[in-house]
Amino acid sequence: MSVDDGDSPWFSYLLDPSKLTADIESGATVTSLQPLLLDLLSNLLNNQTAGFFADNPQELWYAKNEERKCSVLRNLCLRLAAFSSWSLGTLEKVLPSPLLLYLLTALVQAQPGQEEEAMNSLASTIRHTELDLKDLAIPGPSLQALTLLHRWVVRTFMVIRTPMRTERTSTVMVPGVRRDPAVMYRDQTHTLVSAVAPTSIKFLQAVLDIEASPTSVPSHSSFPATVAVLSTGSYSVPSWDTSTLMPCDPKLELALAAHDLGCCYFFCEDYDRAKSCFSKYFTYTSQLSVASKQQLDVEVEKARLAGYLICLDLPVPEDDVVEQTSLAGKIIVSANNQYDGINKVLEEDNLSRDQKEASTSGRELLELELREKITQGKITAARDFLPSILVQNMVRRTLRGLPLSSRVKRSLTNITEKVRGVLEDQVGKMLAVATDRESKLLKCLVVDLVVEGILGQKSKLVNLAGIAQAERAKLLPPPKFKMSAKQSFVMETFGLEKITKLNTSLQMMSAFSPGQVVTLANSMGVRGARKTSSRWMLETEQLNRPNLVPDLIFILLAKVNQLKKMKRWSEARLVLDKAQQELRGGLKNERFPPWLGGHMEGEHLLLEHLAAVDKDETVSSVPGQTQLSPDELLSRTASWLSVEPPPTPALVESSLLALLNAGDWEAVGRLSHPNMGYVVSSRPPHTSVILLARNLAFLMLNLRANNPQMIKKFGRDVWEMVAQLVSNGGTKRPKDGGAAAGLVSRERAAVTAFLCQLAHEPLKRLTTSLIASLFNVARDDPNTDILSPDSAVWPTGLATNQAIQERTVEDMLTQVITSAIAKSPKDPTLLRMLADIQFANSRYSSALSLYVETTAVKSDFFQLELGSSLTLGMATLEESVVGRLVTCARELGRLTQAVVLSQFSQEPNYAQAFKFLEDRSLDGSDSLYGCIWDMAVLEFAMSLHTKRGEVARRREALHCIWQLELNTNNDEEIIKEAANVRKAMFLRSLAMQFF
Repeated sequence: MSVDDGDSPWFSYLLDPSKLTADIESGATVTSLQPLLLDLLSNLLNNQTAGFFADNPQELWYAKNEERKCSVLRNLCLRLAAFSSWSLGTLEKVLPSPLLLYLLTALVQAQPGQEEEAMNSLASTIRHTELDLKDLAIPGPSLQALTLLHRWVVRTFMVIRTPMRTERTSTVMVPGVRRDPAVMYRDQTHTLVSAVAPTSIKFLQAVLDIEASPTSVPSHSSFPATVAVLSTGSYSVPSWDTSTLMPCDPKLELALAAHDLGCCYFFCEDYDRAKSCFSKYFTYTSQLSVASKQQLDVEVEKARLAGYLICLDLPVPEDDVVEQTSLAGKIIVSANNQYDGINKVLEEDNLSRDQKEASTSGRELLELELREKITQGKITAARDFLPSILVQNMVRRTLRGLPLSSRVKRSLTNITEKVRGVLEDQVGKMLAVATDRESKLLKCLVVDLVVEGILGQKSKLVNLAGIAQAERAKLLPPPKFKMSAKQSFVMETFGLEKITKLNTSLQMMSAFSPGQVVTLANSMGVRGARKTSSRWMLETEQLNRPNLVPDLIFILLAKVNQLKKMKRWSEARLVLDKAQQELRGGLKNERFPPWLGGHMEGEHLLLEHLAAVDKDETVSSVPGQTQLSPDELLSRTASWLSVEPPPTPALVESSLLALLNAGDWEAVGRLSHPNMGYVVSSRPPHTSVILLARNLAFLMLNLRANNPQMIKKFGRDVWEMVAQLVSNGGTKRPKDGGAAAGLVSRERAAVTAFLCQLAHEPLKRLTTSLIASLFNVARDDPNTDILSPDSAVWPTGLATNQAIQERTVEDMLTQVITSAIAKSPKDPTLLRMLADIQFANSRYSSALSLYVETTAVKSDFFQLELGSSLTLGMATLEESVVGRLVTCARELGRLTQAVVLSQFSQEPNYAQAFKFLEDRSLDGSDSLYGCIWDMAVLEFAMSLHTKRGEVARRREALHCIWQLELNTNNDEEIIKEAANVRKAMFLRSLAMQFF
């Protein structure tokens, strides 16, 4: 008998419980009896005078047998659930969460020995992990009841923790209106699930660890079916009749437990355990019978399982692969198979006439990704593979009414005959099934292709598109001019010798090929070629003296100097090699100083240093050139500083810089001794750079050794040296006419350039801290001090510090920090120091942007928790930074943002926050109340809006106060998590406003 035969069939089953047995034996299906189960449970809960939840959320509520009607209804529900083979997937589709919880609790209470206040009661879920699961497995109903309960808990836990829109229905009882138990007990059910979920995860893990599975489960005949038996007054079964129990496949139960637990682990981001559970799932499913696999298909959703496996990088079984229907899904499947069949996928999409903009943009992105992958060599494809994709996308763009782009024209200019055939074939197929509008668009496409010369006038598409013979004569392709691939400065000579010499001079100045330079110099005469440009200068005065360096060598070295300025290191090496070759073999009859050969070797080393520092530029490798390894470069650098005659100042500075960037403090200290030849012969401003490098090396060496006295000594040496460069010389007119001031300016520029090239992370932070401390001393304002980690190293209390010029040290600090951030763009310390500079100069918008960027870098774009400096394991946000954030927001008129930011402090300034709420704000005002977690601030805002009669804003504040996670009686962890969620949400909104 089907339950659809009457309006309220449940009452007839209540009067005669044996009627259910007769219906089952007469061949009723599970689907036909499912509405009856929902009806029975709803009436059972509506007939209860109280709820079915205990005071302890981790304890199941055992019903008391007061009325025979309730006993009959419970047993009918258990029999119907047993008739559905205890399939959670089936029961979840029919029953809401509260009703299914009641049913599973009734199943647990129905186990033998589960009378009220029994010693072995299973009502306390905490005891479930202490049970002997092997004993419960025989005969099995008890273990099956607990496993079903905890599987449902973890499945429901994932559902309630997933944000979704739910309808809020009133729970107030109205006379004459029937209550819905699914709504009445929904919140209490969610509370129980949240409390029991950790226990359920442990229980299911224990089941999998010892592979405990029931051997048999209750059938619909295992529960009492007659009124006489039900009148005994007990909800528990005295003992299970083994003849009425159904045999159970142990591997099926284990597979279902492994699947649900694996999904829960994935939901909780415990991916290692999720992989282990899914591996066990496939181990158990491989041992199932055909009938068990059919039942497994009802419980497990294959598409979702395949998604879990893909995310975990686990192989997806062929049986679980779901056929993709969307274009994006088909492209992903094709990409996983090396883009096999991608042309067919795009062709089917063209014929489907799906004109979604997202589909078209996805196809364009596919083409760009394929082009990049083929260029990088990640995939190999035929020559006509990419043009075929381009043709498919061109047809799609045409059907959307878009014109032929210039990129497509360039790509199809030199296509092969095979690609041209694909083009004609695709357009022809579309013309055969096109509508009137599409036919006109495709005709315009054919006209454009013929005009651009991609298709000929004899192409079959011309006839298919219906282009008349008179129209074809007008389809003439535009004339193509041959453009020279190389740029040239050569002018027409008109037979004049002066223009010929001018052309030669222009070629000489623009040529950088070694052979071409030598050929042009010989044709012009090396003496005349040297005079071609007055800007050809070398780095030292000695090399620029006339008649000291051979003319051809001078020209080649000048070319090297130009290439160094353009950062073309490989070409500079080639020109320098040519100069050495000419010096050794081609200039035997010319006189040149003996140290010239050594100077060229030094130039080689200098090029290696510059190429190593300039890591952002791609140094092209030239055949025949060998580049030094980092260890070989450092070895040559250390040995070159001790050669005689001394190397050039540029080489000295680059060598010291290379050793400092490598962290070889001992080598710098040893090789910068005052008795070294290059130190004795050095002149300002290079002397200051050498002395600074020596003092920095000793300072870093003692910081590593933690020697306070030597740290103080060398810290003062470095401080006094740099402070001298940024101090004024008094108010009197200089007697030397300003020569000393000019020398100080050159030394300051040289030191600043040297500091900007430092790449060693600790040394870079130390030098920026040095200049930041100088800036703080010059400004003498504690409210705008630049925060630096190594400020304790520097002697900020010297009497000579009063002469430091604020503007000079600020310019120097800005250059050093900017270059440091360019090398380490994700260093939060440098970003914060740059923000402090903007804050000190009252540029609050830039300061706020940089402070937010600093916080984003520290917290991995607000994914890590933000805590105070005393909190371990979190991204720290200092109290001083919080205060400056509030100040920036206040000065910009964003008072509500200032209120939100004030909560980040360990002890918020409530008086200031309340004042901000009372004033007029220029930001989102009450729209930011969702980011406030401090209940005192929300209550003040609600009170303020109530006094002012601002109903909408009061409603917004009240809505935030009603959030359950903000309740002050919650555990500290819940309040902390609520604050972290709101912090991240607010900071992300700030980040979207600034960058």
